[in-house]
Amino acid sequence: MTTTTPDIEKKPQYQKRLREILKISARVFAEEGYEKASIRKIAAELGKSLSALYYYVQTKEELLYLIQLETFSSLADELNKLVEKNDDPIQRLHLMVENHLSHFLKHIDELKVCAHEMETLTGNHYIQVLVVRRRYFRTTRSIVTDILRQYGNADLDVNLATLNLFGMLNWIYMWYDPDLNSSAEELTNQIFRLFLNGLRMNKT
Repeated sequence: MTTTTPDIEKKPQYQKRLREILKISARVFAEEGYEKASIRKIAAELGKSLSALYYYVQTKEELLYLIQLETFSSLADELNKLVEKNDDPIQRLHLMVENHLSHFLKHIDELKVCAHEMETLTGNHYIQVLVVRRRYFRTTRSIVTDILRQYGNADLDVNLATLNLFGMLNWIYMWYDPDLNSSAEELTNQIFRLFLNGLRMNKT
């Protein structure tokens, strides 16, 4: 079976339409759960026939794969650009938190889908997304490692610390309401300070 993947050589109109499909698919998956959601429901939400939708993707899992691949690739690529010329680990941590939150507060459905369905993909789809996820994790872990070294706290488990940071960031969809909670900038600063101060306080 041929797998559809994002292709920079595709015409802009094709890319734009595919992104629309992924956005609607993410909303349906977030509302109904991946298992209960049907590709027929997604086609209906798009105002498309099934045959028209199949021009872009062949299966429901392919939609989930493309949502996750697009999400993690965007996060990883943008983070690399932000930190590659910055030598201060504190500033790089702030950039990481800001990048992650600014992306997901604009794409809360994608955040929910990625958080809940991270292990749902199978085969080559799973492997390709895992490679990108690990790249993003390694970049973030290197930031945390440098901070721990800077504060003489390198005996802390850096993997556990990094996972805790992602835990703080990834579960905001459970409670965040833009009408009631802090702005994206304030939320970034709050989480950044909480995590950084936690690293400092745990110095032994």
